[in-house]
Amino acid sequence: MKRSRLLSRKPWSSRFFSSHSSDIIQGPSLLRTSVYRPSPSLVALPGLRSLPFWTQLDMETQQTRVAYQDPQITHAVQFLEQHAADIANEYQTVNNNNNNNNNNNKPSSDYPHTTEHHKLHTGQWDWHSFVQKGQIQSAFAQQFPVTASLLVQLKHEGMLFTGTPFGYAFFSTLHASSKIAAHTAPMNFRLRVHLPLQVPKHTLTTTTSTSTERPACGIRVGPVTRTWQEGKALVLDDSYEHEVWNDTAETRVLLLVDLWHPDITLQERKEIVALFDHAQQQGWWSHQSK
Repeated sequence: MKRSRLLSRKPWSSRFFSSHSSDIIQGPSLLRTSVYRPSPSLVALPGLRSLPFWTQLDMETQQTRVAYQDPQITHAVQFLEQHAADIANEYQTVNNNNNNNNNNNKPSSDYPHTTEHHKLHTGQWDWHSFVQKGQIQSAFAQQFPVTASLLVQLKHEGMLFTGTPFGYAFFSTLHASSKIAAHTAPMNFRLRVHLPLQVPKHTLTTTTSTSTERPACGIRVGPVTRTWQEGKALVLDDSYEHEVWNDTAETRVLLLVDLWHPDITLQERKEIVALFDHAQQQGWWSHQSK
């Protein structure tokens, strides 16, 4: 009797995404199928929970709900949303001051302009990084002290994904008529938070390749397409194939923050960081940002 009750229980994630059943896609696969699954390009840690998006906005309450009611991700989401206005105001103030004063100290974009990255995007995509390749960039706090202090708090709580070459936290500015091509993360150790600070008005546009409609500014992760709402965190698993576009005449700005996947234990995190420290000591990779 007890076993039958357990088998009949509907998992929370199924209830949570009941109106979006295509969101529930789990488990890596080497098969060449039309089904989207996590497919990191370099390395995968097996057994981690996986969903294209870990958040969904309740339209009635305007509250961001987190898949599995995961306490770590819920805390990060609530913390960032609580301070979203302060982060947005700081970004806008710095940006306005630099533009109005023609500031010679205006921070330039630290987006890595390599051949590989140029193939990844078209148009203009700017970064201003607090964490780049797993390392904190001290110059960020000089321009954005409020945002830096908030991200430091997440680091002190052990959530910020640092210590590996795959960790990032930065202001991501996608300018008008720009897009980021479909790609996957190199690993599945992280979950990625988008905290939208400036979002163009959402209008539908017709894609030329499939003649279907999609938002003029949005993101697709696996089979699921979403838009951003200012101040409401969106958490995604970027080990799924994903792409981003801004077909509008306006700019989209968000704070991107990588967090440790909550299924990776503290001991495992230490071992992963130690692995990359060893690789750095051997000269297999460098902490240098550029």
